[in-house]
Amino acid sequence: MRRIFAVCTSTMMVVFLSVTYANGMPNNILTKVKSSIESRYPDNYSMQKTLIDDQVNSYEFLQNYNPSSVPSDIFGQIRESIESRYPYNFSMQKTLLQDQVESYDFLETYSPDDVPYDVFERIKEKIASRYPYNFSMQKTLIEDQVKSYLELNR
Repeated sequence: MRRIFAVCTSTMMVVFLSVTYANGMPNNILTKVKSSIESRYPDNYSMQKTLIDDQVNSYEFLQNYNPSSVPSDIFGQIRESIESRYPYNFSMQKTLLQDQVESYDFLETYSPDDVPYDVFERIKEKIASRYPYNFSMQKTLIEDQVKSYLELNR
């Protein structure tokens, strides 16, 4: 009897989740997302639901996310890199993509006052050539180089 109840409950949960998410995410993608989460959290349905909700919401966000501050070719490169590393983890894609956009926006306007223009340009060029389309890494390393330069030249 217990086994029948467990099978029925599990089946009802799958049907419920399929109906709930049918509007926002294609079924073939939803199946992969659910399978991954269910295997990590077997019998923890509240965790499954929370994580699946987050994945669906992130997927829907990403379908329309197109920041005007980043040129489309650059945004496409950033997005492609992140999608290839995290193909069915839309929550991670959203987080990393937003971080990359914020870092890109920061770098577009960052100009430290106490660093000579030519020195700053060399710093940026070296780091950008080493980490193309990884603006988060560029931001971190450029800020570190600027800080070190300023400490050395006090």
